[in-house]
Amino acid sequence: MPESLISSNSAETGSRTPRFSRLIEIWLVIAITAALLLPCVWQEHIQAGDLSSHVYNAWLVQQIKREAVPGLALIPVWTNVLTDWALERLMGVAGEPVTERVVAGSAALIFFWGAFFAINAASNRRPWLLCPVLGMVSYGLVFHFGFLNFYLSTGLCLWILGLLWRPTWRRALIAIPLTALAFLAHGLPVVWVFSVLAYLHLAWRVPQVWRILVPVGGVAGLAIVSTVIMSRFPYRWSFSQLASLDGYSGITGVDQVWLFDSKYLIVTAALLIIFVKLFLERFDRGNFLRDPLAQVWILHMVAFMLMPSAIQLPQYQHVLAYIPQRISLFIAVSFGLMVGKAAYGRGITRLSGLAAAAFFMFLYVDYGAFNKAEDEVTALVSELPPGQRVVAAIMDSDARLNALIHVVDRACIGRCFSYADYEPATGQFRVRIVGPNRVIAPNMTVVQEIEYGHHTVTAREAPLYSVCPCQKEGNRFCLRVLSAGEKTCAFSSPVSLRLWARILPRLPRARELARQSQGQVPDHESGVPIVNKVDKMTPAAPHTEAAQ
Repeated sequence: MPESLISSNSAETGSRTPRFSRLIEIWLVIAITAALLLPCVWQEHIQAGDLSSHVYNAWLVQQIKREAVPGLALIPVWTNVLTDWALERLMGVAGEPVTERVVAGSAALIFFWGAFFAINAASNRRPWLLCPVLGMVSYGLVFHFGFLNFYLSTGLCLWILGLLWRPTWRRALIAIPLTALAFLAHGLPVVWVFSVLAYLHLAWRVPQVWRILVPVGGVAGLAIVSTVIMSRFPYRWSFSQLASLDGYSGITGVDQVWLFDSKYLIVTAALLIIFVKLFLERFDRGNFLRDPLAQVWILHMVAFMLMPSAIQLPQYQHVLAYIPQRISLFIAVSFGLMVGKAAYGRGITRLSGLAAAAFFMFLYVDYGAFNKAEDEVTALVSELPPGQRVVAAIMDSDARLNALIHVVDRACIGRCFSYADYEPATGQFRVRIVGPNRVIAPNMTVVQEIEYGHHTVTAREAPLYSVCPCQKEGNRFCLRVLSAGEKTCAFSSPVSLRLWARILPRLPRARELARQSQGQVPDHESGVPIVNKVDKMTPAAPHTEAAQ
């Protein structure tokens, strides 16, 4: 860990900053690190969306290398792959439970301490005040989407941001391998961090009297990028991604703590109060619009408004989706950079601590519920003969984020094959379909049909096992064997803990968030036409969110 994390504080004049000795700071780092790892070990499995799929495909890679699954192959890729490599290497050594904990826990630590390091570089003081907030964001929406490559790349880019805040040759040499690793994980955060660094170093060189004009160029640049993207690729954009509860929470960054259901809105409201308090304090210090950090934060919000929510790139069979939620993570981080010099006070410290306690308590309870559901599915597939094909389309009813979308993937490891595994058909990952096979759906159309419960089993696919709702007493799920001509099951069931189902039975369910998961970008959204029609686009599955 860099020396800057555990050296003496450099407090700004006038801000009430606690001064800790070097020894106390070391113990704080150790204690916070241990606390951050708890969500990765406190339950049997980490319930983080696509993580289950990544773990399953790491196991599938081993089967491909043993030539046990004809029709599938490994294609060399150089981005969106780093965590998949790590999962595969560890899987053969440590087994599935340890592997997911090590990889996910390492990514969370890299993200948290990367954000801490970057804020420390921006404010020249330790952001201990922001640790509860950073902890929640570290286990927030992007983590629980299971976008582990994007998440890890963002964490590595935060380290790059801190290193190149005041660049030296030594820091630049350290940043080079970190950049390579970040690109192997995902390319978008690399573009983001160097865009931010370029803007900051340019703005710092502009005389302060003219600095207020610099963000005008930034807005123009974002408008050009958005226009070029939407003129070249099929996309989805609508006013509903802004004028909605999701839009309001996303543009402030607080939607990162709004996870599975409405109880997380308690934490979201608390985080919004914290952000407002910190914003007002920063605004009262003056020169707000001339501060390059404030400008960067504002430009992130402009990007949230201008950028489409999903793009169909021609080389893939699945859209690049959840773009506003990814930008929202950058908004939360850039806000931390802007308010890093905030004065410490008991009120803000207590509220952030209580919010974090509630957030992780909710998370623990929901993990228990989701693991119980996964255990039931695992028990069902364990009774099958080895090598059977299984599908499951279970939705946590009325939830914003469906943690059960890949529930059968991890359950099938070493037992069966998850037939609706979306990764090989997307073209975005290294596992690809290169010929006829009996273990993976042939394309994203079939995957989507299965996840919506619209797929009719073909003679080639039969027999296919489907997890269905069960009428037997004491059992929520049953396993049906489907023959040719029968349809797969898709159903919803309340799984996560609901605190006030009767009080708020129809709370907004993040409709737009669910829509973005659909693989096919529609011809229009809320009456807003797109530039290019997408009639020839291969539909893809809502692989992370609940289907509508």
